[in-house]
Amino acid sequence: MKRNVCRLFWILMSILCFVGLSAASEQELIGDIVAAREAVKSIPLPSSIVPNLTEEKAYALQKQMADKVLSKGEKIGGFKAGLTTKAAQQKFGVSSAVLGPMFKSGELGPDAVVDLKDFTRLFIETEVGYVVGEKISQPVKDVDTLKKMIKGVFPAVELPDIRFAEMKDLKGEDLIVDAVASSKYIVGKLLPPDKVEVNQVLVSLALDGKLVNEGKAADAMGDQWKALLWLVNGVTAQGWSIEPGQVLITGAMGNMIPGKPGKYEGDWGTLGKLSWTVK
Repeated sequence: MKRNVCRLFWILMSILCFVGLSAASEQELIGDIVAAREAVKSIPLPSSIVPNLTEEKAYALQKQMADKVLSKGEKIGGFKAGLTTKAAQQKFGVSSAVLGPMFKSGELGPDAVVDLKDFTRLFIETEVGYVVGEKISQPVKDVDTLKKMIKGVFPAVELPDIRFAEMKDLKGEDLIVDAVASSKYIVGKLLPPDKVEVNQVLVSLALDGKLVNEGKAADAMGDQWKALLWLVNGVTAQGWSIEPGQVLITGAMGNMIPGKPGKYEGDWGTLGKLSWTVK
């Protein structure tokens, strides 16, 4: 009997020790990600540090990372959706799109000058963006209700930074932990949402006059408003509130392309145009 009690004691101690080490490793990981964002350095894959990293765990770590960034005086500028096509989801081993916060310090305006030194690995995505007109802290029941909460729509460019040192085994869960690689984003001129048929929007992107990307609004989950509804409800499910004036972007139109130096010009047709420079 005494032997069984001793054996049970040591099993429990081993479990507690493992849990303690795991928690310490996670906190170290969060600290490393925040430090890497500040110093523009690469980070290891979270899945190489956290055993059996699930989407649920990845979002919990994302929230911890964001809270740590916010504690340093940063603010939330909005939220982004990523991996909004089935092909992208299959590539990174997830069953749905992913989402993460964007920080206010990363917001840029038209004709921005983007410095490659501010990124470990710059990519460029052309997207559709939305500005929220009222606070959203609970799930929204349908698209019609959501439309009444949107103040404006605009041509958007996301400039994600894929900070991971190893890309070969990159998973969707890794992206989630680092806020889906959020870094900087460009906000174009705002239009009333009832003035643009967002699902009809097409975009073309040129670098130094040469076409480098084309896409359509429906690339994001097949429907912009459904993608936006998914994003809003996903954000609130993670415990965030979306504040008036914050922006929401729904995923890449066309391809995510590597950022190279030069003059970029994007044309979203009825939604407007944007230009910026990468140096």
